[in-house]
Amino acid sequence: RPLMVSDSLSAKPKVLALGVLISAMVMAFRWLRHGKASLTTQCAASDIMAKLKTMDTCALCDASDKKARVITTVRPLKPGYRMVGVARTVAVDGDFLGVLTSLRESGPGEIIMIDAGMRGEPGDAHWPRAGGLFGELLASEAWRRGLGGLVIDGNCRDTPLLRQMSLPIYHRGQHPNAGTAKKPGRSQVEIQMGSVTVKPGDFVLGDDDGVVVCSPEELEMWLPKALETQRVEENILAHIQSGGSLFEKLKNLEEHLEDLRQGKPSSLKFRSPEE
Repeated sequence: RPLMVSDSLSAKPKVLALGVLISAMVMAFRWLRHGKASLTTQCAASDIMAKLKTMDTCALCDASDKKARVITTVRPLKPGYRMVGVARTVAVDGDFLGVLTSLRESGPGEIIMIDAGMRGEPGDAHWPRAGGLFGELLASEAWRRGLGGLVIDGNCRDTPLLRQMSLPIYHRGQHPNAGTAKKPGRSQVEIQMGSVTVKPGDFVLGDDDGVVVCSPEELEMWLPKALETQRVEENILAHIQSGGSLFEKLKNLEEHLEDLRQGKPSSLKFRSPEE
């Protein structure tokens, strides 16, 4: 059966094991960047990727205390995507040649993150910067290569055909004109997408609520809490759907309200499935 959140956090020893696994994953991706990953570390990273596929962006943001980087300028091309992968970055300006060469160098599980140079300037609305920097051909090759997705802080094209594909695609908008193909761009560098930075090797998660980016080190801190958050919320949702009240699952609502009235620091708490 599919991996469930409750499988990962039904007992404290499993949480401990998950922490060890995340640490192995962080080391694996550090080694992968330098071409030194062994079969064992690659397997550990693969297992973490499987767990991430059960994760939603909201839970990760909650677990990060709102520190996770959210790319607010892009949206899914169609609903229903569950995107997980590792960032391969490229910075371009009205030219798709850099996207093409990044695609040639990409591998399975990577997500090509494209900074199209849009910074709120007048040129953003005009060709070539406004042009579609990939369409059906590049997206089809990305799918053939087993990429995790394409995210462009800019425009794409051929959207009727792209919507028929299973490959997750996030974009600002669309434009029927292609960009030029004369400038190589900059690949595997720190880029800006919306108001956040994205680095090569960052983890990327996407769903209907948006795209979230975090480093391996941040993921090591946030993933156990995010999985626990999902486990608690799934339990509360099942409770409500079976006829129970949401307020039965709030642990300290009255105390929280009273503390706030008195100017005291307080946090709203939910009951765990065991309570």
